[in-house]
Amino acid sequence: MEKKQQIIRFLIYFIILIPLMLFRDITPNNELKYLSIADEALRNGSIFAFFNHGIQYADKPPLYIWIVMLFKVILGKHSTFLLSLFSIIPAFITIGVFNRWCSKQMSKNYIIASELALLTSAYFLGSGLVLRMDMLMTMFITLAMYTFYRIYTGNNSIKLKILFPVYIFLAIFTKGPVGFLVPFICIPVFLIINKKIKTIGKYFGWQTWTILIILCGLWFWGVYLDGGGEYLNNLLFHQTIDRAVDSFHHKEPFYYYGIVIWYAIFPWSILVIGVIAISLFKKQKMSELTKFFICVGTTIIVMMSFFSAKIVIYILPCFGFLTYGAFLLLENSPYRKFAEKAPKVIINIAASLLLIIGISGLFIKKFNDRIGFKNVCEEAKIEAQKEKINRYGYCELRSGENMDVFLGQQLEKISSENLNEVKSIVGDSNGIIIFVKQEKKVIFKVLK
Repeated sequence: MEKKQQIIRFLIYFIILIPLMLFRDITPNNELKYLSIADEALRNGSIFAFFNHGIQYADKPPLYIWIVMLFKVILGKHSTFLLSLFSIIPAFITIGVFNRWCSKQMSKNYIIASELALLTSAYFLGSGLVLRMDMLMTMFITLAMYTFYRIYTGNNSIKLKILFPVYIFLAIFTKGPVGFLVPFICIPVFLIINKKIKTIGKYFGWQTWTILIILCGLWFWGVYLDGGGEYLNNLLFHQTIDRAVDSFHHKEPFYYYGIVIWYAIFPWSILVIGVIAISLFKKQKMSELTKFFICVGTTIIVMMSFFSAKIVIYILPCFGFLTYGAFLLLENSPYRKFAEKAPKVIINIAASLLLIIGISGLFIKKFNDRIGFKNVCEEAKIEAQKEKINRYGYCELRSGENMDVFLGQQLEKISSENLNEVKSIVGDSNGIIIFVKQEKKVIFKVLK
């Protein structure tokens, strides 16, 4: 009965969020880039080594790009709605895993409150809607940690011992080293705290390493065949060690996550962080599960703080552990008067927020010209057909080269210094359409 009710709740959440998934444009800086990379991979017949306009793109493993490629082959075009399912469904699965995990220690009201609080957290909800691989990785990490905990608490089935490294590999195969580092660091920290570090071999024994080595070995072999030694070196070293030690993107100070966590889980940051901080200060008695959640959540933040490259979405896997950990603490809080009233208030606030967000999705089309490039590209194609122009370019427009997803052809990069030299740009052609940014909006100019 409880499982059926949970599915019904998830269906309601999904229906509320459908307008945002259906009507919004694709953002240029990441979402559009992944589509362009997938298109290029299909043109080149590349499976493991990816390129963005001829430049190696070893930043991300192939799983998500494969999903984009698969739907392009099936549909003949990219579908924002269908691709967004690979973010929102993993978000629901992640929440479902936490609900099941906590079902024996949480009352129904607290589970629903935790569920809604996590779902309506700023970056969790945002990550559940964008066309990225972060929520997919978070799902696999959560499944890996849940599997570990089941083994830790006495379930020694062969199935779980196989699933544990498989989930870790899928997390790696989705986003990279973080998928490995979270279980590899968080689990030993938890065992050290519980004075059980000698049991580490039970979880990271020969079975786990054998499966990981075989699966990673097959992947790296495919990369070598597809992209050669240079690409493999880029994937294994430049995109991992170099980024961690001295990042060439998103370089931030050590304390960065200590600041951004406050708005990353907004509007629940004061509640979640406050409950955890007070409980630790007061040395509130914790169950083994609560201790595990708090340990994993905080360890992820500390671990990621040591890496040079930092953006908020990198700590996405910690949100579920911190949120559910806080609610486990809250339900067992010594302040009973507050803890009896909290779930109902939280459920009402979160449900209202979700409804407001869902309704706002009905009006998202009005802002698409400021969100992405699709509308302006469609207008430009009509103009190009009318003027018999077959050239496109862009000037000082980040990710402008990836407009090829909408235009079906490569764009020329035009510098601002040369923009006024119409004759030299147009040459012997019928003209060129150039995209530029004007007042936070992308427009096109026809040069003839």
